Amino acid sequence: MKTTWLDFYSGGVPSFEYFLLQVKDVEEIASTSKVKSGIDITAELCLIGLAAYFEAYCKNEFAAVINICPEILKAFTLKRDCMVPARNLLHIVSAPRHRLGFLIAEEYDFGSAKTINSLFQDLLKITPFTKTEAKKYAQFLNDRNLLVHHGGTYTFRYAGQKFAKGDLRTYVHYHSLVVNKDDVRCWSKFLVAIATKTATATMRALLNFVSSEQIKCSAERKKAIGALGPLSVPPST
Repeated sequence: MKTTWLDFYSGGVPSFEYFLLQVKDVEEIASTSKVKSGIDITAELCLIGLAAYFEAYCKNEFAAVINICPEILKAFTLKRDCMVPARNLLHIVSAPRHRLGFLIAEEYDFGSAKTINSLFQDLLKITPFTKTEAKKYAQFLNDRNLLVHHGGTYTFRYAGQKFAKGDLRTYVHYHSLVVNKDDVRCWSKFLVAIATKTATATMRALLNFVSSEQIKCSAERKKAIGALGPLSVPPST
């Protein structure tokens, strides 16, 4: 069966465009909330969803690069041990070239700005987050983790980073993080900006690699490279 450019992507959909669709859906759900103040379960779930979808985007974009151009692993493997379980490899023996990235991406942690930056640096020599953006993303993840692991109720670890020490007794184990639909919109805007920058840099970095290494790409691989970035950014720029 002939490989098409969509086969290089998880679910057969370009990673960045799919992430934008997910964010749009999350924002639409958040907008339906009627809560004016206090705990907003809809907004909380939307924030948790944003975190999940962004992490998936980073992992899928990383995997797609390897699927499209396995040759890029030559430099990557000089910096990292790059191993995949043989039991999983057996499932893709009929099409190892355009699915290898999925197996490799599964072995890495994309759960923080530091690990994301490190992986993309080793693969493409790009870093999705600046230092300021990394700190902001850490704040976002702290909120997400508080909701997921503690139902939003303040813990000493979380409150110690946010409130004065004298206020800890008042907040911890009693008050909760309050998230509203405006917070969801704010965080979605931030994550889309990071994803847009990453998508553009990823596409251009892979184009530069293919050109510098004089790698011959089929028409389908060229289409797949172009789909790594935003549709508004031509691959030639």
